[in-house]
Amino acid sequence: MENLISTFPDWRAPPTHRAERDKTETVVNLASAVFNSTQEAIVVTDNKGIIVAVNPAFSIITGYSASEIIGKNMRALQSGRQHRAFYREMWERVGKSGYWQGEIWNRRKNGEVYPALLTISSVRNTSGTPTHYIGNSADLSRIRKSELKLDHVAHHDELTGLPNRRLLNVRLERILARAIRDDTEGAVIFVDLDRFKLVNDSLGHGAGDELLTLATWRIKNNLRTSDFLARFGGDEFTVLLERTTRDGAAKVASNLIEQLSEPFFLSSGEEISIGASIGICLFPKDGTSPEQLLQHADAALYQAKAAGKSTCKFYSSDLTTLANTRLSLENQLRRAINRQEFVVHYQPLVSLQDRRVFGFEALIRWQDPDRGMIAPSDFLPVAEETGLIVPIGQWVLEQACAQMKSWLDAGYQLDALAVNISARQFNRPDFATSVAKALQQTGLEPCCLELEITEGTLMANDAASLATLEALKALGVRLAVDDFGTGYSSLAYLKKLPVDKLKIDRSFVTDIGSDPASAAIVSAIIGLARCLGLSVLAEGIQTEQQRETLLASGCAEGQGFLFARPVSPAAVPSLEDAMLHLVRAAP
Repeated sequence: MENLISTFPDWRAPPTHRAERDKTETVVNLASAVFNSTQEAIVVTDNKGIIVAVNPAFSIITGYSASEIIGKNMRALQSGRQHRAFYREMWERVGKSGYWQGEIWNRRKNGEVYPALLTISSVRNTSGTPTHYIGNSADLSRIRKSELKLDHVAHHDELTGLPNRRLLNVRLERILARAIRDDTEGAVIFVDLDRFKLVNDSLGHGAGDELLTLATWRIKNNLRTSDFLARFGGDEFTVLLERTTRDGAAKVASNLIEQLSEPFFLSSGEEISIGASIGICLFPKDGTSPEQLLQHADAALYQAKAAGKSTCKFYSSDLTTLANTRLSLENQLRRAINRQEFVVHYQPLVSLQDRRVFGFEALIRWQDPDRGMIAPSDFLPVAEETGLIVPIGQWVLEQACAQMKSWLDAGYQLDALAVNISARQFNRPDFATSVAKALQQTGLEPCCLELEITEGTLMANDAASLATLEALKALGVRLAVDDFGTGYSSLAYLKKLPVDKLKIDRSFVTDIGSDPASAAIVSAIIGLARCLGLSVLAEGIQTEQQRETLLASGCAEGQGFLFARPVSPAAVPSLEDAMLHLVRAAP
């Protein structure tokens, strides 16, 4: 630093007094300390660009020692990334104002190119002529790496490393614009893993994360290098195919369904079988914006899942109409909950031997002020899918328990109140608590309540289902397997369930007189129930022949239009006149 300062006569003018000399020496020492200790590279050149001094930080950043670089032209650090016009403009600015600052690419001794923030200042003599230039630069490579890392985090999924929804939209916009420009076709494919929630609920989120990672690799291995794969969210993936046809997209979808249906083996040793449902839309035929295409592919996926999963559906304009109808229905359901437009009707549970009514099944109805009474089949699927079935189902449970308590208090000799429980309700960890709450609030004895749970719901998650059933049995309520025979029962598992009754699905009862197979299935169910010590109730009885056949086969209980349709609570007493078997105790 001492030698460097001596090259600038203006800096080292002889002091006239000792105080001034001491002051100058202090300034020189401070300047030297700054020059040697700063973390930014400092280089000094003459007015020809020849390096005359560098600080230690310069050597650390560039890799050149002072002895290697002093005497060379600054061009030794040029990266080659900037054109001559860049340097010409930079020096023109320095010549005019004596100062320039900006980002530049430099080259280290080992050949690595790095970004730097460079400041150039000119040193002039007393006549204003530049004698030297001082360059001060900061290495931006770490900052750039951090920015790239942050950009990657912002645009990629942390678990799978795949592009996320944000980057998907950017890429889809570019691909769509290219397809429109080149008059080519492409496809947006939505992939949803079937039964993934079951893995999360039964084995935990760690197993779910591992399954998602394995599924990601399996999907990748079935795509071209030019195809784009993103994680849309949850267990949904999106594939963008450029320059493909409807048949080409269908082939990709078919391969993915096949591959994702193969078992997965987790590190814990668990063997998992899931499957996939796929929705496809083509561009630009099915949409001219990323939003439209993603929406349409999602609508197609919804239809694929509704069709029974492990299948593929293409988008059509009809699906938009269906989606809009569904959205409208969802909004109406939310309003119906707030406006209390739901009512509960009751269908008698009857002894097939003497037609005595021993109980009622609670059945929800929607009394819309504009459209009148709406059947459950028209709104319950949407309520189940959106989760609205949970508050609706709890309301039905509480209303039905209160009604049963009032009937018992009025003297009706009833044994059972049957209430249907949805899969969403049953799978909630606090379901048993919500049942206990309804019983406590209404004062109904637990033994009077019979909860009907579908076979499919019970078999979907055996460990969690068994725990919930045991909690319900501990409350004292009775449990029935609804729609028995329509699912994929494991008899070995069925015998472990703490249930009290099997309800034969109406589809078998309807065909008893015309289909020998249905009659055989009904007989088998009744025989199975007898072996397991369970009671049996047949649904959907409409004829005397069906009643007699069921009774002869050993089925003691039933319900159906032969006896009575579901009625409002106010109409229940009139059933006594219609059936002559509703027994009412003396006051």
